[in-house]
Amino acid sequence: MQQALHRSSLVPRGFVVESACYEGDKAIITVRASRSVGLCPSCRTVSRRIHSRYRRRVADLPLSGRVVELLVIARRFRCEAVLCGRQIFTERFADGILAPSARPTVRLDSMSTTSVWRLAVDRQRASQNG
Repeated sequence: MQQALHRSSLVPRGFVVESACYEGDKAIITVRASRSVGLCPSCRTVSRRIHSRYRRRVADLPLSGRVVELLVIARRFRCEAVLCGRQIFTERFADGILAPSARPTVRLDSMSTTSVWRLAVDRQRASQNG
């Protein structure tokens, strides 16, 4: 019997779930930052001016034997400081969640290779047993 996804337990703090669905053996969760502003990494000025958005695909820990993929909707902001050398910057996420150019989440990346290998073997055995 399959249990329903509880959105709040699937994503790290600081994110809002836009959607969640299954595609075969993969759970895809689309998230965005809950903050409405960005902080320029160069001059630390708060900006509300969104330049554009793009999606990042990020691997996360498995969920009930399924691969989890986070689709993070990241925003680019315009720095509003006149003297700042950086005109456009990508929003940063809270420390310990997602590195600026990360493909796995920090919690997945911190697992040892042995643990990841064991999860993969367990998943394969579960799929073979039906």
